[in-house]
Amino acid sequence: MNASKPHCPVRTCCTSILAAALLAALPLMAGCGGGQEAAEEPLRCYIGGTMRPAMEELARAYQDETGRRIELDFGDSGSNLIKAETTGRGDLYVAHDPFHASLVLKGLGAGGWVVATLQPVIAVPKGNPKNIQGLKGLAQPGLRLILTDAMYSTAGHLVTRMLAKAGLTEAVEKNVATRTRQGGEAANAVIIGHADATIVWNAVVFLRREKLDAVPIEPEFRLQPGVDAVTSPTFGHIDMGVVKVTIDVLNSSRRPQEARAFAEYAASDKTQEVWQRLGYSPPPAGPRRLEDGAAAQAGRSAAQSGGAAEPPAQPAGAQGGASADQAATVLLAYVGAGLKSAMDELAEAFRAKAGVAVQCDYGGSGMIISRLRLAGRGDLFIPGDFWYVELAEQEDLVLSKTDLCWFVPVILVQKGNPKKIAGVADLVAPGVRLGLGNPDACQVGRASRAIFAKSAISQDAVAKNLAFASVTVNELGIQVTMGQLDAAIVWDATAAQYADRTDAVPIPPRENEVSRVTGAVLKCSGQPGAAQQFLDFICDAGGQAILRKHHYRTQPPDER
Repeated sequence: MNASKPHCPVRTCCTSILAAALLAALPLMAGCGGGQEAAEEPLRCYIGGTMRPAMEELARAYQDETGRRIELDFGDSGSNLIKAETTGRGDLYVAHDPFHASLVLKGLGAGGWVVATLQPVIAVPKGNPKNIQGLKGLAQPGLRLILTDAMYSTAGHLVTRMLAKAGLTEAVEKNVATRTRQGGEAANAVIIGHADATIVWNAVVFLRREKLDAVPIEPEFRLQPGVDAVTSPTFGHIDMGVVKVTIDVLNSSRRPQEARAFAEYAASDKTQEVWQRLGYSPPPAGPRRLEDGAAAQAGRSAAQSGGAAEPPAQPAGAQGGASADQAATVLLAYVGAGLKSAMDELAEAFRAKAGVAVQCDYGGSGMIISRLRLAGRGDLFIPGDFWYVELAEQEDLVLSKTDLCWFVPVILVQKGNPKKIAGVADLVAPGVRLGLGNPDACQVGRASRAIFAKSAISQDAVAKNLAFASVTVNELGIQVTMGQLDAAIVWDATAAQYADRTDAVPIPPRENEVSRVTGAVLKCSGQPGAAQQFLDFICDAGGQAILRKHHYRTQPPDER
């Protein structure tokens, strides 16, 4: 065990965990087949977030037609690639370029199909109040822009290339307020008024069409198919002028014929109506079946022959912000989604200081402990509460552990608190649209259940108002901000991220359920020293300052 620090003590005690059997049985993600039981195990499909709406609809339709269940596991494409590789489990993988090529080069894919394409567009608030017309419009003085980071986002990489092509890099850069890893985050920032515009995929804007408009990018500045391409050892040769959405059968599939049948269904003419209705562009003309062996060999040959030096965007989390030549050590960390806003910056700061990259596989705490069990590998486990670390400790997975920060639940309500919610009891009043975390998937859900129990509020009363059950706390904040919910129980740090568009109602300490966030070095780590070094970095003055910057508590809250 490492030495304790005043603001970051090491916990060495174990408590018994009554729900261990329940979490051990959790799947990676609840399937979309509802309560229908099937004798066969469902096909597991990893799906990039941009493709979620179409794949949910297709999975439901396929089950209705065939009775075959598809279990959907959502995440960013880079993290999904990590999960497929580290767990050695799964049947299908759905992503956009360049991840199909990386899957093939890693030897994980058994065959792929093109289902659609994506086009970058400028996302603006409904009605385009700033009258932005194309890339040139993004250079007008006084605009607030949020762009995706080219290091983590394929769209961000394309934007960098297009701005350079248009000669607008310097002018637009002056207007960039911040960068995000994911297009959905950037689009939501425009919706809630944090920015005047962003550039994301057309399908991302379509999902938010009630609040956003899409402004096309001038044809002369778009990347051209067959002309604008990049080559790298990670992805091989990628045509950036055509961003394809693909579905691959994984080599790990135990039912490859069934997986192939669903992949062919998702790529068929019959399902094109779904893709295009949801805002995706049609696939390129010609065969949709990808020649994986030839593609892999072409990518290896191009990479070895010293093609274009500029690599495509790194997958989110796949290199943790560092390429292979930037960091000899790469740590795999299973991290609770509620920590994402700070952990992204902590990982990047640690890479810059120590030359060690941290791959963060984010999810609800119940989900990431399941991934850890399935993978049997990894370096760090940082869930939303010490309860999960002690559960992992009971399973002999933990080498050492360190307390990092504290989460305090609050009630997040719409700005001005129109429902006049003053406390926990008001959440079950008639007409309140309530959002809560799923207690089997994330710590904020477990904490919420305990909060209602302390107030003697039955789960039946809660269920009457429950309008949305999330698998991460982040989804709850977005839902309240966008007016889909009247109230939700979230972490205080989460509420702070939306303070300009929401209000936070405190919960009295005697009624509340504070979570202590503990990081663990895993026994399966091949580099435990570097893993402990990262936890120590979080506990040092610089790391604690980053946590406080993102509104995380670095001292235990007053419980009086």
